Amino acid sequence: PLGPRGRIVCFFMVIAAVGVVSIPSGLIASGFTEIVSSKARKNGEQPAIVGDDWYEKRYRDLEGQSPPSSPLGPRVDQMQLSVHTFLNGAEDRSEGAVKRSAFSRFGRNFFFGLIVTNVLAVIIESIPEVDRSVGNDKGNFFDIFEEVSIFFFTVEYLLRLFSAPKSRTALYSSWTYARTFFGIVDLLSIAPWYAQQVLMSTGNLNGDEAQVFRIVRIFRILQLEDFVIAFSKLDNAFRASKDVLKATGLLAIIIWCGSSALFYIFEQDNPNLRQCKSSIPLVGSGGSPGCYDFESTTACNAYYPGMCEQTMFTNMPNTMYYVAVFLVGDWGFVDFSWEGRLVCFFLCLAGIALYAIPTGTLFDAFGAVIGIVEEDEEENED
Repeated sequence: PLGPRGRIVCFFMVIAAVGVVSIPSGLIASGFTEIVSSKARKNGEQPAIVGDDWYEKRYRDLEGQSPPSSPLGPRVDQMQLSVHTFLNGAEDRSEGAVKRSAFSRFGRNFFFGLIVTNVLAVIIESIPEVDRSVGNDKGNFFDIFEEVSIFFFTVEYLLRLFSAPKSRTALYSSWTYARTFFGIVDLLSIAPWYAQQVLMSTGNLNGDEAQVFRIVRIFRILQLEDFVIAFSKLDNAFRASKDVLKATGLLAIIIWCGSSALFYIFEQDNPNLRQCKSSIPLVGSGGSPGCYDFESTTACNAYYPGMCEQTMFTNMPNTMYYVAVFLVGDWGFVDFSWEGRLVCFFLCLAGIALYAIPTGTLFDAFGAVIGIVEEDEEENED
């Protein structure tokens, strides 16, 4: 263990290492993005607004248009509008802002708190001491809290489906809302509970399987995206970066497969990665060869039948698994031959590049998307 001074030095080394990696990472990502973008321009592809797809285009087309009237009459029309105003607030076109009544603000804060407490409940319930004190009997605190939460989440989901024809963000369509990220997340926040109840009622669910449904509730944290406008643009950032991500993915596959082939060729008979029965010495003595004295594992087994085994790089699938782990920076084995060390050195550099390109590109695209959103908001205010 390190002493106090060693820990201080270690702390500054970690910070310095992040800086050393981040600088070339940013440069590599910027250069790679520029190359891909210039290639697209040469092919005559016209850049659209960053990250836009059919939804954003349709959303802009609906600007200034009033929602369609309900075929069920003006009374349903008014109910849908009231529910929409409660859930999403009322847009003031003169000021370009969303205004909420006290009741609407209360509802928004209530659902925000409900999401946060659900996530905390999943975390706390997983603590063995808490689980034992509360108990697993039917009707315990966590079960009651879950049932209450499901009731409110279900009501919210149904209300959003009902009021979607009055929401421009749903493109004035309940079906469109159900297919958007928010609609899918809202459905997934309640569907596992109903599936659990059906399986329990038919006797096809035991305690261990039921725990999976309880843990899945942690994904309700995705509903918080509805409360942070910036994060609703994550999909735009992915679409804006799709060409670079595709090119990086292809490059990663080439490096992964190529490096795996080299590791397999160079390390398949590495004696440092060989295990023998305890009766065989590691190094030979007295005229008897040891485990590490053979050029290959096959030769070892020829002398000691069935007593020698290669632990790594025994075939291409096995090698590809370890190389995939190496590419993320986890080197559990480093006793390579000199040829394998050269491949190792290359993978260290390639791993930084493969990490840098998508990471830098996504951050750049996210910043560009958020910048466009802020400019649109400023124009609405003007």
